[in-house]
Amino acid sequence: MKKSVNIALGVVVVAGALITAGAWYTGKRLEGVLGDAVQQGNQQIQAAFVGHEGSASVELLSLDRHFFTSIAHYKFTFQNPRFNDGQPVELLFVDNIEHGPLPWTRVKSLKLVPVMAASNMTLEKNAFSEKWFAMTNGQPPLNGQFSMGYDRAALGRVEFLPLQFEDQSGSFKFSGFTLNASGNANGEKLEANGVLGSLDVTAMSEEGPVNVSLRDLTFNTGGTKGQSGFYLGHTDARVTSATFQAAGRPPVQFKDFVNTSLLQEVEGKLNAQVTYDIGNISFDGKNIGSSQMLWKFANFDIDSTKALMQIYQDKIQPQAQAAAAMGESYTPHLSPADQALVQAEVSRLLAAKPHIELEKLSLKTASGESHFNLSMDLSNPTSLDQPGAALLKQLVTQLNAKLVLSKPMIQDLATLQATSAGLSDPAAIAEQAKGAAESVGGLAIMLQVGKVEGDNIVSTLHYADDVVDFNGEKMSAQQFAAAMMGKVVMFNRGY
Repeated sequence: MKKSVNIALGVVVVAGALITAGAWYTGKRLEGVLGDAVQQGNQQIQAAFVGHEGSASVELLSLDRHFFTSIAHYKFTFQNPRFNDGQPVELLFVDNIEHGPLPWTRVKSLKLVPVMAASNMTLEKNAFSEKWFAMTNGQPPLNGQFSMGYDRAALGRVEFLPLQFEDQSGSFKFSGFTLNASGNANGEKLEANGVLGSLDVTAMSEEGPVNVSLRDLTFNTGGTKGQSGFYLGHTDARVTSATFQAAGRPPVQFKDFVNTSLLQEVEGKLNAQVTYDIGNISFDGKNIGSSQMLWKFANFDIDSTKALMQIYQDKIQPQAQAAAAMGESYTPHLSPADQALVQAEVSRLLAAKPHIELEKLSLKTASGESHFNLSMDLSNPTSLDQPGAALLKQLVTQLNAKLVLSKPMIQDLATLQATSAGLSDPAAIAEQAKGAAESVGGLAIMLQVGKVEGDNIVSTLHYADDVVDFNGEKMSAQQFAAAMMGKVVMFNRGY
């Protein structure tokens, strides 16, 4: 018995010694680790702000290091000409750090995997943030819990408490937000998910109040940095309902909105897929229907895609933002050198024969569904400076498009329009809706832009080798363009 007790005491002593040594080791390494983390964070922030107005940075103000714990103070600075009258905004954070390998807060939660440190960060009150504290009864409106392993992999959770205020400029009601995130030491792999229960914003304008509300927003994203430098993986976002109401206008509501995207590297090229689904669209409380849009992109050259994105961020986006701030229309202005660079990168992009496809764009009502699809294969022309017809022949190797308009769907939309206009006689509304659907079909036939097939108005287009097949009629690209211009003129003149 005595021997067993001695063994048990020996284990406790050894474990205590290891934990003490680990805490001492962590304390010695902590300052360097935090310095590296702040530096990497600032690099990522700077990259995120490229091409955008404003700037942001994080600074480690102090680190009070003790044996088992440390206290760090940070300052986050943000500046944007459109926010806070252009003056810098400073937020202060205090971080209570527990040294590893077994921080007590993790042990209490039965998290027994050794880590370098566990931190509990909260927002501190200052001149800017004190109004947020007032909305949360003095509680820190923002806090986070993080842990870092000895391999510098990080895991964290950030929580925003509910906020609510109202003044002469409008009102803001926020249920709170939770974000969970993880990543490895060098940022090669990232995962994040978040939940927002509700958001209601009312802004006063000269015409009256403008209202926006969201319910049950969730997102989940994750990716691994590929050879391209892009994060490869998925992003999913869902909103149970979103309502928008402009001043003096009926509300528009979207229910069960889902956005998914996927980015991959396939044989040295970038492939992507983006989907938008809306379970129900309503106007002034009246259901319209559901909608879906699906895009696919394939064979995008990695280097040229990165270069063109960089040019857009560095040159074009700042110009567009400056024009928008002045209320002016925007025209890109690039130097001859930049223009030459753009042309070179576009040529390299086209040499990979990119594929662009709008697989589906649809609107489905109670009685019918209309949809449109388009696919296009591109190629690198001998020169971008050549006549339009010759450029098109070399640039677009193949194009396919199809539009299907459902007459029952058109009737549903016409019925909604009639009731919104104040009509109440069911027979008159039905007759007007049927007439609208028949008019669209008759107009398509008269202008020779579509055919009526049962309850659908169908239009198809195929292009390859300078030959256009439009609804079964073949012609050159030039002839097709001239024919379309003639139909536009005819339509504008009232047929």
